[in-house]
Amino acid sequence: MAQQQLDAIVIKEAIHHVPAGDRQTVLHGLAGLLPPGGRILIVMLPVRIGYPLFTAALERFEMLQPDPAEIAAMLSSAELETAVTYDSYRLTVQKDRYLSMVRNRYMSLLSSFTDAELEQGITEIQERHPGDHLEFADRFAFVLGIRA
Repeated sequence: MAQQQLDAIVIKEAIHHVPAGDRQTVLHGLAGLLPPGGRILIVMLPVRIGYPLFTAALERFEMLQPDPAEIAAMLSSAELETAVTYDSYRLTVQKDRYLSMVRNRYMSLLSSFTDAELEQGITEIQERHPGDHLEFADRFAFVLGIRA
């Protein structure tokens, strides 16, 4: 049976869930599914984010988040032509809604904190961000690989 080929693959905010030691193997396997002209787009957060989170969460994020340049290098080693671009989207969110999202662990990263640590973090967020609304940039890296 012939291996199926895909014209395009999109991975959004999921590559960090692939264990670091497996990423290259996974990306090479996906790249192998692309015919000439086939594309893979990996949409991910950069290593440093401007979210209104508490310090411990931001530090843990930076420690765990893969670097888009490393992901691009993995795609390049799979013989894809690669490019990395960035774009930002300005967000305004009611602070109470956002704090509820943090309590509900809207980011997988937040599941690594206990309820008590989250509450302490929420207190930190409230102290650093007065007012009823939060404004911040949601910045994404777009890692594109194309089979020549």
